Amino acid sequence: MVAAKKKSAKAAEDGDIFSASTFSSLGLHSNLCDQLQERLGFKGPTLVQAQAIPVILSGRHVLVNAATGTGKTVAYLAPVVHHLSLQQPRIQRSDGTFALVLVPTRELCLQVHEILHKLLHRFHWIVPGYVMGGEKREKEKARLRKGISILVATPGRLLDHLKHTSSFSHTNLRWIIFDEADRILELGFGKEIEEILDLLGSRKHAKDGGASSKFEFQRQNLLLSATLNEKVNHLAKMSLEKPVLIGMPDKKMPSITKFEPLGSSDSDTEEPQYSVKATGSTNEDYKLPAQLTQRYVKVPCNARLAVLLSILKHLFERETSEKIVLFFSTCDAVDFHYSLLSEFQFKPNSGPGSELKQKFLRCKTFRLHGNMEQVDRRTTFETFKTEKSALLLSTDVSARGLDFPKVRCIIQYDSPGEATEYVHRVGRTARLGERGDSILFLQPIEIDYLKELEKHGVSLVEYPLLKVLDSFPLYGQQHVRKFVSIDAHPWVLALQKALEAFTDQPNIKPLAKNAFCSWVRAYTAHRGELKRIFVAKKLHLGHVAKSFALKEQPSLVGGSFHKQAQKRKRDERQKGGMKKRKFNRKT
Repeated sequence: MVAAKKKSAKAAEDGDIFSASTFSSLGLHSNLCDQLQERLGFKGPTLVQAQAIPVILSGRHVLVNAATGTGKTVAYLAPVVHHLSLQQPRIQRSDGTFALVLVPTRELCLQVHEILHKLLHRFHWIVPGYVMGGEKREKEKARLRKGISILVATPGRLLDHLKHTSSFSHTNLRWIIFDEADRILELGFGKEIEEILDLLGSRKHAKDGGASSKFEFQRQNLLLSATLNEKVNHLAKMSLEKPVLIGMPDKKMPSITKFEPLGSSDSDTEEPQYSVKATGSTNEDYKLPAQLTQRYVKVPCNARLAVLLSILKHLFERETSEKIVLFFSTCDAVDFHYSLLSEFQFKPNSGPGSELKQKFLRCKTFRLHGNMEQVDRRTTFETFKTEKSALLLSTDVSARGLDFPKVRCIIQYDSPGEATEYVHRVGRTARLGERGDSILFLQPIEIDYLKELEKHGVSLVEYPLLKVLDSFPLYGQQHVRKFVSIDAHPWVLALQKALEAFTDQPNIKPLAKNAFCSWVRAYTAHRGELKRIFVAKKLHLGHVAKSFALKEQPSLVGGSFHKQAQKRKRDERQKGGMKKRKFNRKT
């Protein structure tokens, strides 16, 4: 008995299967349990599933706050499918929508719909569907007119159909589920969510299935979020009634947390406060899998690109089947690096004067960002999932909720705009108990970011960069270790020179310039405590240009950063004793 408890505790720490129970013991339909094992590959419920499913089955409002990659999607879909499968009389398409799942991105919408489709394999009368931006409205209207039992949607497109699609039947709506609620609100969908709740009815106005419903039930709302903040609390106030918090304990939170309203719960005007009670820590620790190895690499700005390519080459040559997701701050940066990594050729080992070259990275390369056409985004999303060895270049559009199987490493080339986003990016690896690695790029002036992460219980170790660089000898000779810094390393110098020659091509240079300008603007947009760490005035723009393999610095005229830089130069001239010319202005 003691050994079994220790095994369960270890599984909980690793985010592995929660061996203390089975899906059938949680109260799920036997056919649904078979689908979870046969089509989704679950040997048993994860800890968050074991905690959440019985509570959701009971009809309580629930807020799930758990680490990414722990099976939260199944935790809320399985109880919904269970209840609908047992509904008598049996539900029909003409009954309209019973469950609504709101997600922040199109890719997550497709992923949730795919999981739902597998769960419903033996329940053919329950119809899944989705609506999202980028799709044709007329086709969506036709599907809504026929009837969709469980609808997955992005907020903007859902609100559009609620207002303009009269055949959209939701009188039998029983569940409203907010998946990745914090990301929904961060993307600016707050007003849309309020309108949606007004149109569908909040918890106070939508009970017993509604006046025109032939089914009797209590409205049940579920909210899932990896981070709890003021916006999420506000959404919880609007949509949840006496919710139960489902959390995943880790080493610093050994006991299951409890979500409690502070003050009177009967007051409609008083803003409720929420607290997460935990033992062992008073800080809001980030919840990360124990099997995730987290590292950082400190590199000067002018050597960033050469170091990035060197690390990628080392990782793909080390493993025959390696899947990596590489995060950038802007769409332009993704486009430039995608073109570069797809076409750049370099082979210094063949000797001086040799014309033999080969592709620097011999792996399939993909890109994903919000400015791409929907058909391209969907193709990238579905293709990368099936690849055994590939590189995905992406913005934060793929940082939340997406499950790419067998991703071994996450590289954050650009630091996230908010510290909490770090958690979601690295959460694309080390999912469901598997091992994973993450690498964070930092300039010397940004090293205080490590202290910001340490406040939340995240500790990173330094990546062995010098060892990796020394593994690439030039022209068959070993490197001499006598150099001042990383940017003076012989391999880095040779690679940087080749990159600048490549980027000087007419079809690549405009991409590099656009990426440079958008990167500088994004650097000024860090929020919260990160503003004091990522200070644009401290940047050396010439070195930033070299990080995009540009030989000269593009103009930033018209941008606020350019004006700030000019003001700084004027102030420096004044401090140096230079006289400032005075001009008389006539009024």
